[in-house]
Formats: sequence, C-alpha cells, structure tokens
Amino acid sequence: TITFEYIQNLNNMWIKGFLMVTGQSKIIPFDSLSEVREKHAKSVIVHCHGVFDVLHAGHLSYFQSAKKNGDLLVVTLTADKFVNKGPNRPYYSETVRAAMIAALQIVDYVAVNNNPTAEPVIAILKPNFYAKGPDYKDLTKDVTGGIYREQTAVEKAGGRLIFTDDATMSSSALINRFFNPWNDAQTKMIGQVVSGGGLEKINQLLDDVAKLNVSIVGEPIIDTYVFCNPEAISSKYPCISAKYSFEENYAGGSLAIANHLADFCKSVEINFTNGGDSYFKTILEEKIDPRIKVNTLLLANIPTPRKTRFIAMDSTQRMFEITNLRHDQWMHHSAEPFNQMFLKSAQRSDVVIVADFGHGLIETPVLSLLNSLPNFISLNVQTNSSNFGFNPFTKHKKFSYLCIDTREARFVYYDRYTPPIDLAKRIFGDLNGQSAVSITLGPNGSTFFSPQSTEEVASPAFTDKVVDATGAGDAYFAITSLLVKVGAPPVFIPFMGNVFAGLKTKIVGNKTSVTRADFVKALQAILK
Repeated sequence: TITFEYIQNLNNMWIKGFLMVTGQSKIIPFDSLSEVREKHAKSVIVHCHGVFDVLHAGHLSYFQSAKKNGDLLVVTLTADKFVNKGPNRPYYSETVRAAMIAALQIVDYVAVNNNPTAEPVIAILKPNFYAKGPDYKDLTKDVTGGIYREQTAVEKAGGRLIFTDDATMSSSALINRFFNPWNDAQTKMIGQVVSGGGLEKINQLLDDVAKLNVSIVGEPIIDTYVFCNPEAISSKYPCISAKYSFEENYAGGSLAIANHLADFCKSVEINFTNGGDSYFKTILEEKIDPRIKVNTLLLANIPTPRKTRFIAMDSTQRMFEITNLRHDQWMHHSAEPFNQMFLKSAQRSDVVIVADFGHGLIETPVLSLLNSLPNFISLNVQTNSSNFGFNPFTKHKKFSYLCIDTREARFVYYDRYTPPIDLAKRIFGDLNGQSAVSITLGPNGSTFFSPQSTEEVASPAFTDKVVDATGAGDAYFAITSLLVKVGAPPVFIPFMGNVFAGLKTKIVGNKTSVTRADFVKALQAILK
C-alpha cells in the first residue's frame, strides 16, 4: 500500500541525494554560529529564521529582500522536534530542509537551531539585522508572542529587527493543497470544520473560553520517569537488567490538567489533598504554572499519589511501574475542611472540572458535595490497575459533560464487544440526552454526543509520531470541557480535542504543557 509516509520518505531520500553535491559547505553546526560572527567581524550579517518546510517562491523573495540590507545572509531553521504545526509536519526533515536552502546561491550559511525559539541563535550570531516577513509587521498577530522576544534579543545583541515587503505564501497551505497529508476521515472532518466557520470560529471559541473561571478537583499525581538503557535478561533471575541514566518528576493527574488550562482561561484554581512529601513540595514550587491558584489540604500519613515508571530511553516505552497510593484517606481524616475549601472555589467558578482518578479523593463525602453543586460540571472518571472495579462513572449523579475512554465505558456495562459508538449512544441515552458525552478511542480519535444534536460526531485522531501517549486523554478532556461549556458546535469539539491531544503526545510525560499559541499554530497549519 502506498501511504503518505511512504511517498514522504521517498521525497526525502531523493532530494537529499540530489542536493548532496550542492551547498553542503554552507551548512554549519549550530555551535559554529559564533565563529561566523568572528570570521566576518566587519561584515553586515542578516539573519532569517523559520521552518521552511516546502521551499517556494515566497521564501526566495524573502531571502532576496533580506540580503539587500547586508553582506552575508545566515538562515537558521527549526529542528524537526520543535516544529509544532500539527501532524505530518515537518513534511521534509531538517537535513533535507537545510540542504534545500543551502543550494540557493543567495544564502551564505545555514544551520539547524537546536532550541525551540530563535533567541539563542540571535544571542550567538549577533546579526546586524534580524529579518522577518511582512506578515509579522503587526506584532500583535504573532500568536506565540515570540516576535517580541526576538526583537528584544536582537536589540540586546546590538542589531535591529526589520521586515521585508515581498508577497507572502504558506508552506502549510501548499502542503495541504498539493501533497494531501490527510486520510479520508481527516479530510472529511477538516471540511466540516471549515464549512462551520474554520479558524475564525475557532478563534471566537477560544476567546469565549478565555472568559471562564475554572475550578478543578482531583488527585494530583507525581509521574516519576526513571530513564534506563535495557541491557539483557539478568543472568540470575528472569528479569530485565537495565542501566540507570537519569530521572525526572512531572506534575500529572489534576495538576497536568490545570497546567494545560492556565494559558486558556481567565482563572484556574485547583483543589486537592497532599501528604507533605518532599517530592511533592518540589513539584509545587517548580512545576505548577504561577497563574494557577492552589488550594490544598495536608493529610498526615497519606502519601501524595506517585507513579514511578521505568522508561527505555531509545523508545520512551515503559518497562515497569511502581505506585505509591492509598485510597482510604477519608477513613482516617475528616473531609469537612476539604469540602469547605473546595466549595468556596466552586462558588467563584463558571466550570467545575472533576478529574476522578480513583485514588481516594473523590469518595462519598466529596461526592455528596459535588452532587449538590449548581455549577456546570465536567467529569472524567478513570479506570486503572490500582482501582479496577471500584471507580465507574455511575457513582457520580450530576454532571453536564462526561469524558471517558472505551475501556471505562465497557466496564460500566460489562460489555466486551459492542462498538464504541454504540456504547456512547447507550450512555447518552441513559443520561436522557441531558449531558454531552465523549468516548476517546486512542489512535482512532474520539466520538462525541451533544444535547444540541442526536447525531454522533466521530473525529479521527490528528497525530502522527507519538512520543508518549501518557496524559493525552486528560488533555482531550481538559480542552473539550471548556468547549462544551461555551456551546461550541458539536463538530468542533472532538476535532479540537483530538488536535490538542495530538500535541500532547509529542511531550514526554507532562514535562511541558500545550499552550494556546501551540494549539492555534497547529490548527492554522491543518486548516489552511
């Protein structure tokens, strides 16, 4: 079968081979940029930076206009791992993109930027002029805000930000129009979103979301990733032997949801209990977005949930997992202080997001309070190895939106084989059509039911190379909760949720969060 990936690989191989004999001396390591400045101390250096995925006439005009301001043109391009324009991007690898640019006579040096932004390049190269295209003249239109940081960096280095006047073109638009990176289901979904208002409608929805005050309740989970290099089976026991490399702690569970939403909402509060553990104190100090209001209650002798995963470095696959959990906290402590704290937070909020991971926080005392709240309640109830059989969504009696995965839906109905869409229909019907319902399907996307319509919306996934699927469902739940609240058209909800979740799969653990800028850039690349 000839797939998009197969054709893409052939293109990469052909272009790389064709350009091997041209321009290679122009391509320099990132660390050698400082030597360019030293070697050409008396020259006026102009610097251009971008992805340059599909090289086109607009790029050539941009380079020509930029070089009119100086003697040397240095072009740096974003490394593959930092290109955040959605699935199937970049279309060409960094090696091929660098070779294509180096083949242009007007370009003097090319380097791949080993950082997510251009500021480190500017600091090393110290260009006299940093040139951007005319679409950046209005600085406020840069959704990332990066243009302001780049301007500061170039002025600090003694240079100046300039803009060219050539006609603009879009690599994303060319890729979508001529290279067809989407399968039939994705193409159909994109068409429906475009027909419903496309990017203009999406920006309106995100502006509506930005007015919301959100309160989150749910267990914090510390995800400890121990990175190892598997070596062989132990000579003494039938177990894998692995060489320790390093470890990192990430803010997971409800903390990850809060971090994702901090860049989208007017305000975000989070409510949970903790055990005062040293590892958790570090997380609170270093890994929580400062815009989040943290409401937490210390419970003696109840550990903050922690999951330690041993990860094979070359593939980011899990080899083994150890959990440090207790589910009986309200048997040893009164829930009244927590309920009082959470109630005040809920009263300040437009949306209450309930992330029930089934590790003891949301049990009878807290459930009773949740069932009495007048707020819009968005619910995610998870089944996992530590709570299997004890955490169905049916223990909750009041919610406006439910988001679960296929396994969690099957568990409630003791149903192994019914298709997920039919399970979603059954849940929607059992809720009398009064609550919106999403069932996530992993690599197959999601299906969504809304009280606004009796028809399901099935959306494919929008991701390609998965680095780590951990937390992708939480990310989908987070953004779709807000979209349901603001009354987004049904077709937009699973589409935007799957794009958001796809961006999360590019992140190891919950090391970073998906920002609004990341999200908008990916949506723009898909819908152009």
